[in-house]
Amino acid sequence: MTYQNESCAARKLRETDKRGVPMSVCKSNVRKSMALLVAAALVSGFASAQAPAPAPAQKDATAGAARAAEKAQMEALGRKYKTATELFEALRSQAHGGKPVTWQTMPDWNGVYSRTKGGTAFDPDGPPQGQTPLAKFTPEYKAMLAKSVTDRAHGIEWDPLAQCNSPTYPRWLDLPFMREFIVTPGQTTMIAEAFNSIRRIYTDGRGHVPTDDAFPTETGDSIGFWDGDRLIVHTNSSMAHMYERAQGFYSDQVEGVEIWHKINANTLVANVWIYDPPALLEPWYTRQSYTKLVDPDKRLRINNWSCKGNPNNDVYETKEGGSQHGDFTFMKKDAAQEKSK
Repeated sequence: MTYQNESCAARKLRETDKRGVPMSVCKSNVRKSMALLVAAALVSGFASAQAPAPAPAQKDATAGAARAAEKAQMEALGRKYKTATELFEALRSQAHGGKPVTWQTMPDWNGVYSRTKGGTAFDPDGPPQGQTPLAKFTPEYKAMLAKSVTDRAHGIEWDPLAQCNSPTYPRWLDLPFMREFIVTPGQTTMIAEAFNSIRRIYTDGRGHVPTDDAFPTETGDSIGFWDGDRLIVHTNSSMAHMYERAQGFYSDQVEGVEIWHKINANTLVANVWIYDPPALLEPWYTRQSYTKLVDPDKRLRINNWSCKGNPNNDVYETKEGGSQHGDFTFMKKDAAQEKSK
């Protein structure tokens, strides 16, 4: 047997010991070696103490450069394939078809999560909401985006969610509030608290709904496979909607490919490519991230969402394209109660 990084003195000690020779044979050599090691450690420690630590700005610049390089690589991967189906099938081929997870091998995504960063901007690494996102829209959809950005700057804003319409996919990815990710061998269920929006990703080998039977739904039709601890997903058949307020619009031909994986114990990341021929000139790549919330007392709950449960939540679209709340009936009730006292 060999021992890595073993000194000559230590080797002699081991070898002579195996022959039964007293260990004192190499004691003098050991003392010399130990003295040299101690001196070297002191010099090394002194040098380390004198070396300046990298400045925070330098660390940020290095991390930023790495993220930019990764993003450019992912964008290039999306452009390599004309459709979401082609990208999905290429990833499946690379994974040799994938391997189903079992109750023993499935990854642990338990817990309650919330979006890591980005607010409600669809691209958390792009311009903040209210500024024009970097996606390359077709002329028609670029004009729609420009109008929504201008209107927002003038206080004119309308969102279909105001009337309890579903956010649909891919807007599901940037919803606020809490989420759960439930992994089982044949299906992964993704639950967003907002609007009780649920995605079911089938990983049991089935394909998409046949074209003749497919129609746009609120969160689309999602299938996937496992490549180790990575979940690869393809979604189609989603309703037309907006990515977010002043973030652009997508058609009912929108499709997405996602690669989900945990990068550490508390962070779940999805690399996402959105394809939408009527709206996008090329795939829109984003890196979505969700952080597991600290909940030692297990108090967090994802509640049932009902924006129609209170008449004061009624919102109407104005002629200018803005939003207007209905009458706040509770104000009148409170006033009546005050008079009766």
